[in-house]
Amino acid sequence: MSVIVGATLADLTEFLPAWEDLAANALEPNVFYEPWMMMPALRNLISDKTILTALIFTADPTRHGTPLLCGIFPLECERGYKGLPVKVLRLWRHKHCFLATPLIRAGYERETLEAFFDWLSNDARSGALMEFNTIISEGPFQQALSDYLYCTAKPNHISEGYSRAFFRPAADADAYLCAAISGNHRRTIRRKEKQLSAIGRLEWDEITPDDDVAMWIKEFLQLEASGWKGREGSALASNEAERNYFESVVTEAFRRSRLMMLALRLDSRPIAYKCGFLAGRGLFSFKIAFDESYACHSPGALLEVENIRRLHTQSQVEWADSCTGPFDIMFKRIWLSQRMIQNVIVSTGKAPGDLVVSMIPLFKWLNGKISRHRG
Repeated sequence: MSVIVGATLADLTEFLPAWEDLAANALEPNVFYEPWMMMPALRNLISDKTILTALIFTADPTRHGTPLLCGIFPLECERGYKGLPVKVLRLWRHKHCFLATPLIRAGYERETLEAFFDWLSNDARSGALMEFNTIISEGPFQQALSDYLYCTAKPNHISEGYSRAFFRPAADADAYLCAAISGNHRRTIRRKEKQLSAIGRLEWDEITPDDDVAMWIKEFLQLEASGWKGREGSALASNEAERNYFESVVTEAFRRSRLMMLALRLDSRPIAYKCGFLAGRGLFSFKIAFDESYACHSPGALLEVENIRRLHTQSQVEWADSCTGPFDIMFKRIWLSQRMIQNVIVSTGKAPGDLVVSMIPLFKWLNGKISRHRG
């Protein structure tokens, strides 16, 4: 196997067809690392960070000498790890990236990881540590990584972990909602929907191939900016680079028939919006927004209940990832399952990586003792 490292957009452009093929045949889907989502992120969201992208190739005898792309690892370089002056590479996550599982071709897991770690241990651009952050615990990639680390005896440590809401359909939507939401809560939801219907014409609207995606994008951005994110300057529309990124990825997802957008409208005006992207047999939730002037009617929760009903009619969707953080409340109240997310720190073999990883449990114990003493 061979490793090619791209440091610019131009470095990656020539590999786009191979990258698309890798994404379609990945061991584990990650829509955020597909080229149509990652290239706009590199164009708009890297700020002053140093981003390297390691591409792992193998010679495939069936391809008459054409190398086969088997792995892609977007990497962020930092000069410290938890206060220690140790160079670390970690899987790159920008503000709007909610999963950092690298794309690895199914059937080539072991060879790809071997080539990647060989590069880490020998390339001057790597560091003493490699952090696989925001990967799915017990997912296919994590299992392949665990097997490789066990066989090679590389020092590693699960540094952090949390759960987030995850969706798998039940026999039907009614059975799912009865299991997920208490009878009192379901009655409250019906009452709030009825109250909104008394105010005006209430309708659910889902984007179709014949719709004007630019209008949907405009409505979403306006709705998000009308609330607290707009007031604090953290809405997508408040930042030109983030707005450009959102417009680019949503437009491209629509072109690829990979976009799911659902709106709750009151007298034709949106009061709640949801946006997500299809990948393989799953759906990655991306962004939600609602009109805060109707907060007492819980338009976001109403929209999510309708979303669950519609997911049960989508035969191509076998699961959905909420892409939420550890402190999310709404999705965990409505979605029945959970997905564990974890960070794994690994020594690359360069000094002082082995020592640092081996000492992490001691550092955590000491920090806990100091915190309790101060408390």
